[in-house]
Amino acid sequence: MQERNEPDIITREGFAAAAASLERLLLTASYGVLHNWDAASDAVQSALLKAWRGRRSVKDAAKFKPWLVKIAVNESKSIARRGFTAELTEPLAEQSADPDVRLDVQQAVDNLPERYRLPVMLFYYEDMTVADIAAALDLPRGTVVSLLHRGREQLRKELKDYGV
Repeated sequence: MQERNEPDIITREGFAAAAASLERLLLTASYGVLHNWDAASDAVQSALLKAWRGRRSVKDAAKFKPWLVKIAVNESKSIARRGFTAELTEPLAEQSADPDVRLDVQQAVDNLPERYRLPVMLFYYEDMTVADIAAALDLPRGTVVSLLHRGREQLRKELKDYGV
């Protein structure tokens, strides 16, 4: 049964409303893989098209968010496999999905290996739960907890250089 506040993702209007509310999250997740906002934007658009076509496979509206993030991450990985190489052409502060994040912290997060970077970005920048991250990344919940722990350890080491 559908909650009253959740849009019906089967309809055009409902899908558009649900997807629009997740736009920043999807961009952050894609950027976590590609390290380039333009490529991330392209990946999100492609993911939204795939999600629209497969929207009937989501039976529970509560699972829409991790399902859509999973599609965006997979699309980003597909773009990366096709040979996309990320080069930062603009200062990170101008590109950041979250303007409140300090540049030194953003740089440290960007320097994390992808396996840590993506869960850290989804957890801290987008307030996703461990369960939702696990569903979106196709990982066991315990693995996500472990990746977050190791990512935080690496961030602590790197941010020591900044005096943070």
